[in-house]
Amino acid sequence: MTTSLYVHIPFCSRICSYCDFSKVLFNEKWAFSYIDKLIEEIEGYNIPKHSQKTIYVGGGTPSALPYVLFNKIIGYLSQYLAEDGEFSVEANPESLSVEKIGILKENGVNRVSLGVESSQNKYLEMMERPHSFEDVEAVVSNLKCAGLTNINIDLIYALPGETNEEVETDINALLSLDVPHISTYSLILEDSTKFKNLGLKEADDSVQAEQYELILKTLREHGYERYEVSNYSKPGFESKHNSVYWRNEEYYGCGMGASGYLNGIRYKNTGSILAYLSGKTVAEEEPVLDSDKPLLFLMTNLRLKSGFEISKFKEFVGVDFREFAGEKLNKLVSDGLIAIESERVHVTDKGMLLLDKVTISLI
Repeated sequence: MTTSLYVHIPFCSRICSYCDFSKVLFNEKWAFSYIDKLIEEIEGYNIPKHSQKTIYVGGGTPSALPYVLFNKIIGYLSQYLAEDGEFSVEANPESLSVEKIGILKENGVNRVSLGVESSQNKYLEMMERPHSFEDVEAVVSNLKCAGLTNINIDLIYALPGETNEEVETDINALLSLDVPHISTYSLILEDSTKFKNLGLKEADDSVQAEQYELILKTLREHGYERYEVSNYSKPGFESKHNSVYWRNEEYYGCGMGASGYLNGIRYKNTGSILAYLSGKTVAEEEPVLDSDKPLLFLMTNLRLKSGFEISKFKEFVGVDFREFAGEKLNKLVSDGLIAIESERVHVTDKGMLLLDKVTISLI
């Protein structure tokens, strides 16, 4: 039985310069209709009550919803949460009020992911983020006061013109918040973003690698473990929901632009708000073919520090991993990019910097 549910809320109060996620500016009429359609879609899957080990509400900006709709969807989803399940909600600092924190607490939400992205005003303005770092400090304090201490902070680095010293400033600011989970992403310029349309360029690979290593070193020194290529946590605070993706497990995906994986089929919902409100949901379906399985398995599992058990590869792909990879595997091991320990394969620190190359090398 599938035990993970992703729910997408596409509304934002402002469209950020770097964002290519499925989103629309908040529209009250659309929002009320959307929540009704979203509930209708979820109910169509006949998900048993109290069956989901992880529920994740992402966006967009879920906290951009007005109180009445935020309360409605969080309260509705709470019935599906299994005992001791992880219930995560994304939020922006400027829109997560004390009242909305109360809704989270009352409905069993036990993990909050805050879109912070930078601690410095000039970069927040560049990204068109409508908050300050003081807003972040206030909302983190409010969450802790409510007993919601499992908090993730998102950070974007390698921004245009950003120096190593400025990245260090950001990391130290995040460390001052004393939260158990930090996610860091280098800026990628997607075609549909304002940054791309303005002609900005991504930082050189060498700059990205240098800043990545700086972040890794600093967070490790402060007790965080990199358990996935972009994610760091204190012991026991790894994201259970995101680990479902990285272990290539199936999950429900509901809402405009959401992706899901059920019964061996990967699917994506429509990215059109008007189409979604008219009752159309799934726009694309792609069965996972046997020929796709090796790449799919490796692209997900190699992202994890723990890697994968060799037996799991055979269980999913149908062939022994050593036989499949052959000399390519031996070369990666001898180059210090992959290690095999106790029948478990994982990428080394050196290999993490070249993860795409390592993955493709094995196919």
